[in-house]
Amino acid sequence: MNAAATSQDSSANHPIHRVILVHGLLEPAWALGLIGRFLNRHGLQVEYWHDRLAFRRLDESVDRLASTIASDSGETPKDTALVTHSFGDWVSRAAIAKTSHHRVGALVSLAPVMKAGVLPTLAWCVSRNLMPEIAVIMNAEQAQANLDCDPDLRRLVIWAKPDESLRQCDLGHLSNVTVRQVWATHLTIVLQPNVHRMIGSFLQG
Repeated sequence: MNAAATSQDSSANHPIHRVILVHGLLEPAWALGLIGRFLNRHGLQVEYWHDRLAFRRLDESVDRLASTIASDSGETPKDTALVTHSFGDWVSRAAIAKTSHHRVGALVSLAPVMKAGVLPTLAWCVSRNLMPEIAVIMNAEQAQANLDCDPDLRRLVIWAKPDESLRQCDLGHLSNVTVRQVWATHLTIVLQPNVHRMIGSFLQG
């Protein structure tokens, strides 16, 4: 059985009930509030992940999220979804990859960190590697770390076009990833009702 089929079977056996919203760089958790309210109205339990806006201790951020999604064994229902924006996706992929037994059955990535765009490049020209998050984004290998964080996850990646901060990455080699593209900027993608509907349909489909 291939990875896509496995992930679909897992989703069918363990529908999503809990959603954790993971915010990005220089973005407060409440910035994902419209997504949270939409999903809550559709019967999902929503939690907001809180982290520093910038200058994170990245290992600590990953460890904290890994503890949040960890389960006691591989038999625990994977009834949790992570919905991420920007750098929050990098943290989430690392946390999933680090946790051998976790509750995550689905990962939705909005304009995820995989390739640097214009704004991080300008920030790096000014600060170099002073900000840990910018250092990661500007390093191609680090930015694309853990792309295949768990082949059994159902995954949806929604790219913004045009995106002033990040560039798209080819994910054709990942059979469990559905890719979509919407007209949006890096910041407005989390605000748009069409994106909210795509997230809800994917998680409850």
